[in-house]
Amino acid sequence: MRRFLSLFTMLMLCGVLAFAQSRVVTGKVTDIDGNPISFASVKVKGTSTGVSADANGAYSIKVNPNAILEISGASFKTIEVPVGTQNVLNTVLEKGAGTDIKEVVVTSAFGIRRTGRSTSANVQNLTGDQVNTIRQTNVTNALAGKVAGAQVRSQSVAKLGAESVVRLRGENGLGVGGGALYVVDGTIMPSGADINPDDIEDYSILQGPAAAALFGPDGSNGAIVMTLKKAKKGAKGIGLELNMGIQFDNVYIVPDYQNSYAGGANGDLSLYQYKAGQPVAWKALDGKYYHDYSDDASWGPRMAGQEYIPWYAWYPGHEYSFKTAKLTPQPTNVRDFWETGVTRTTNVAFSKATDNLNLRASYTNLDIKGITPNEYLKRHTLNVNATAELSSRFTLGVNFNYIAENTNTESDDGYSNQSTGSFGQWFHRDLDMNKMRELRTITSPEGVFASWNRNNPDAYDPSSPRKSWAGNYWYNFYQYFDNINNSIRRDRLFGDVSLTYKINNDLKIKATYRKQQLTTNQEVIYKSELEASANQMSFNPYEGNSFAAYGVNNTFSDRQNYEGLLMYSKKIKSFQINAQGGFDVLKTKFRGVNANTLGGLSAPGLYALSNSKNNINYGNTRNQFQRRSIFVRADIGFRNYLFVEGSYRRDYTSTEPSGNYIDSKSGGLSFVFSDLIRNAVPFISYGKIRGSMGQLLNTLGIYQLNATYGINPQQWSGNILTTVPNNLVDPALQGAVNTEKEIGLEMRFLKNRIGFNVTYWDRTNKDFPVNVTVDQSSGYSVISKNAGEIAKKGWDITGFIKPIQSKNFAWEISATWGYLVQNEVVSIFGDIKRLNLATGAFSGTSAAYAVNEIGQPWGQMFGGGIKRVNGVPQLTSTGLFIREADTKFGSVLPNYTGGIQNSFNIFKNFTLNVNIDYSIGGKFFSLSDHWGTYSGLTARTAELNDRGIPLRDPVADGGGVHVFGVDATGKAVDYYVDGQTYFHQFRSNSIAEDNIYSLSFVKLRELSLGYRLPVEKLGIGKYVKTAVFSVVSRNPWLIWSKDKGFDPSEISNVYGEDGQLPGTRSVGVNLKLGF
Repeated sequence: MRRFLSLFTMLMLCGVLAFAQSRVVTGKVTDIDGNPISFASVKVKGTSTGVSADANGAYSIKVNPNAILEISGASFKTIEVPVGTQNVLNTVLEKGAGTDIKEVVVTSAFGIRRTGRSTSANVQNLTGDQVNTIRQTNVTNALAGKVAGAQVRSQSVAKLGAESVVRLRGENGLGVGGGALYVVDGTIMPSGADINPDDIEDYSILQGPAAAALFGPDGSNGAIVMTLKKAKKGAKGIGLELNMGIQFDNVYIVPDYQNSYAGGANGDLSLYQYKAGQPVAWKALDGKYYHDYSDDASWGPRMAGQEYIPWYAWYPGHEYSFKTAKLTPQPTNVRDFWETGVTRTTNVAFSKATDNLNLRASYTNLDIKGITPNEYLKRHTLNVNATAELSSRFTLGVNFNYIAENTNTESDDGYSNQSTGSFGQWFHRDLDMNKMRELRTITSPEGVFASWNRNNPDAYDPSSPRKSWAGNYWYNFYQYFDNINNSIRRDRLFGDVSLTYKINNDLKIKATYRKQQLTTNQEVIYKSELEASANQMSFNPYEGNSFAAYGVNNTFSDRQNYEGLLMYSKKIKSFQINAQGGFDVLKTKFRGVNANTLGGLSAPGLYALSNSKNNINYGNTRNQFQRRSIFVRADIGFRNYLFVEGSYRRDYTSTEPSGNYIDSKSGGLSFVFSDLIRNAVPFISYGKIRGSMGQLLNTLGIYQLNATYGINPQQWSGNILTTVPNNLVDPALQGAVNTEKEIGLEMRFLKNRIGFNVTYWDRTNKDFPVNVTVDQSSGYSVISKNAGEIAKKGWDITGFIKPIQSKNFAWEISATWGYLVQNEVVSIFGDIKRLNLATGAFSGTSAAYAVNEIGQPWGQMFGGGIKRVNGVPQLTSTGLFIREADTKFGSVLPNYTGGIQNSFNIFKNFTLNVNIDYSIGGKFFSLSDHWGTYSGLTARTAELNDRGIPLRDPVADGGGVHVFGVDATGKAVDYYVDGQTYFHQFRSNSIAEDNIYSLSFVKLRELSLGYRLPVEKLGIGKYVKTAVFSVVSRNPWLIWSKDKGFDPSEISNVYGEDGQLPGTRSVGVNLKLGF
C-alpha cells in the first residue's frame, strides 16, 4: 500500500509539473507605429505548432516555458521570442527587406478578411502601390498585365470617361457579358471608372465561383475587391500627404498612310475655266488646276510639288484667298490634328489615429484636357473614412465618398465619325491640318462653313450657292468640334455606416447600411450653323441626318443595402474556427428621362425642346429591383497548416418566380505542407496545395420574366396606344448556372527569393436564358428558355524572382500568365448551331461579325473570305478574287494574357519600375482599314509592284497589282489588275478577309523612375518626412504587334473597330510629399 501511494504521488506530481510547463500565452503583434499586423504568423520554433493572429493582430497559443516563438508578418522581419514565464507577449515587428514569408490578407464579400494561407480558391493579392505604379485615372487600366488570367480592354485616351473592361478567365455567357464586379470596402460599384486609385490600400482578385460565391449572382464574372486606405494607428500627430502629378498625352499609333497621291476619285488635275455667274473673285484662278474636292477618297494625282488650287483658296476673307499652292504630301497631317492632352492630378490626404479614433480624409482633383479639340474632364473626389471605438464593446465605422464630374467630349469611334472616321476611312492625304486649324472660322459670303470636301467649282449654281459651297460629306474638323456640345454632369455618392458590438472575445455582431447613388445630366447641342453648311452629312445622333438638334438625358440610380453580420472566432486546442453568417437586403431603383428635337429647329440657334420643328421624341424609364439574401461561411484550421472552408448563400429576388430562390455555394481544402518539412527541407520557405469548388446562379434581368407592353408616345382619341409583346417567356426561366473546380500549388523558396502560384481551373456555364424563334402563328415570334452550355478550362500562373538583393541594389521580377485552354460552346438550343453575338457597321454587306457556334471557341469571327482551291485563291477571268461566304477567321478572345513587372531599387533612393503586358491570339476586324484601303488612304494602295512600277500606274504602262491563283478548272493563272480595281473589290465584293487582324501584342505599359529626396540633407526634414520625385510614362512603346496601325490593347468592340480612336503615350512627372 505504501508503495502504491508513493507511486500515485509521483504520478500526480508529474502531472502537475506537466500542466505547469504547458500553458496558454496571448499577445498582440503590431508594427513600430502601433498598427496591428493582421493575421501575423506565430509558430513554435522547431515544431509544426502554430497559429495566425486575427485581423487585430491578437493571438493565443499553447506552449511550454522553454519554447521559442517565431513571429512574422507580410513584409516584416521575422523575430524569435523566448516564452519563459511570461503569459502575455506583445511584439513589435520591423519592416523587412522582403525575404520573409508573406501572410497575405484576403478580402471577400461583406468586408470579410482572412489569411491567405486559409483560402482554398485562387485569390491574387496586390497592394495599392503595386497597382498604381504610375498614377492612372481609373483602377481598370492600372490592373493591365498585373493579374493572371485577366484581359483588360482599355480605351483610347481620346475617349474621355470611357469605361475599360476586365475579363477574368474569358467570357461566361452566350452573349456579350459584363466584366468583373468592382467592390470598394464592401460596397458594389457599377464599374471601375469612378474609383480613385490614390485611395486604394490593397486589391483581392477573386477569379472564380469558389472565390466569389459569397457575392452570389453579382460574382458570376469574378470580383475585384478593394480596401480603402485608413489612418495608421500609432503615428505621431496628424499625417498629411500631398501627391501632385502632370502628364502630357500625345498620339502614338496611327494607321500606315500613303503619302504619294492627293485627294479625289481620279489621278488627274482638272483645269479651271471661269464661267459667267460664278463669283467674280474666282477669275484670279482662271487657267489653274485643282484636284477633285467632292470625292473624299485619295485616288487623286501624284503629289510632286506642282501648282494647284487648294480647297481654301475659293473662300474670301483670308490671306490665302484666290491663290495657288504647291501640291505636296502631308505625312503628319493626322497626327497634327490631335492636340497635346494634359492630365493634372492632385491628391491631398489627412490622417489621424488615436487609441479610440481612426480618421482619414482624402481629396483628389483630376483635370484632363483631351487630345480632341474642346474636350475636357474635370473630376473632384472626396473620401472620408473613420472608425471610432465608442466603448470597449461598440465600434462605429463611417465611410463616405463623393465624386463630382463634368465632361465635354465627342468620343464617337464609330464609322464615319468626324475625326478617325475620316482620317482612316475617307480623307485627302494632301490636307494641311495647320492650315485647317488656322482657317477654322472662314465661311462663304452666304455664311456657309468652308470645307475641304466642298463641291468642285464647275458645279457652282448661282441660284443655289449654299449647296455649292457646303461640304459634301465633311466639315473643317475644327469647325465641327467648335459647333457641338456634349456636356455631362455626373454626381456619385457611395459609402456605408456600420456599428459593431463585441459580445465577448469570440463573438461580434455588425450592422451596416450601404448606399451607392448616381445622378447624370446630359445636354447635347448640334448647332444650326452645321445644318446650314451641310450637304450629305449625318452628324445628328438622333435621326442620322444633318438637322440641327437639341437633346437632354437625365438619369438617377440608387442602390441600398441593409446588412447584418455575425462573426465568430475561437481557438479550441489545435483548431482555429472562424465563421460568419448574416443577411443582406438590397433595394435598387432607376429613373431615366430623355428627350430630343426632331426635324431640326424652328428658330435657328434657339436650343430648347419647345423649338423642335416636329413633335419631340421622348422616353421615360423606371424600374426597381429587390433582393433578400442569407449567407454563412466558415473555415476551420488545424495547427495553422490544414484548413477546410465552405460558404452558402441563398437569394430571393423580385425578378424570379414567386417562391424561387438562387443558391450559391463553395467549399475547399488547403494544406500548408511547408510547416511540416521546414527543418528537413530548409530551402522551401512556403508550400501550399489547395482545391476548391464553387457554384452560383445568375439572376434574371429586370422584367425579363414577364411580358411587357410598350407605350407609344402618340395617342388615339385621347387613349394611349401600346405595343403587344412578341416574346413568350418560359415560366420556369432562371439565370445561368456557373460551376467551377480548381486546384493550385503555391511555392516559395530561398527565404522568399523565388516563388510561384499555379492554378488549373475547369468551369461549366449552362442553362442561359436564350431567345428561340417559334412559329409566329402562335402569336409570338420568340420564346425565352434556359438552354446552352459553355465549357472552359485554363491555367493562371503568377511568379516572382529576386535575382539581386544587396545593400545598394535590389531587383525583383514579377510575372503573370493566363492560358485559356478551352472556351468551347457545347450547345445552344435544340438544333440551333449558331447564335449571333456582335456586329458592327455594314454588317452583312462587307464587315465581319462575331457569333457563338457549337463545337467552337467562344466568339468566332465570320465574314466574306477569299475562295481557295487547295489553299490557292480562285480568280475570275479578270483576276479578281471569288468570295467565299461565311468564312471563319477565329475567336475574338486571346489564348494567352499576362505581364512582367520589373522593379529596381538603386542606392536606396532610386527606384525604377518597368511594367510590360502582353496578349497572344484572338482576331479583330478593322472597318477603318476596310474603307481606308477602298478609298486609297493606306500605304499598301501606293506601293511599287513586282516590276518596280507604281501599282497605280496603268497596267499597260507596267502598273497594277500582280495576282496569282487558279481559274475555275484549277489551272494556275496570274494577272496584273489595275490598282484601284484591285483594292475596290474587297468592299464591292463584300470580302472582309483582307481586314482581319491579330490581337497579339507586347506592350511596355508603364515606365517610371523615382528619386527619394534626402530631406534631412536638404534641411527640410523638420517639416517634410518624405519626398519622392518621379518621371513617368504610360504606354511608351508598343514593343511588338503582329499587325501595325492599331493598338490591339484598345480595340473597343467585341468584333473589332469601326473608327478606332488613336493610341497615345504619356510622359509626365510626379511629386509625393509626406508631412
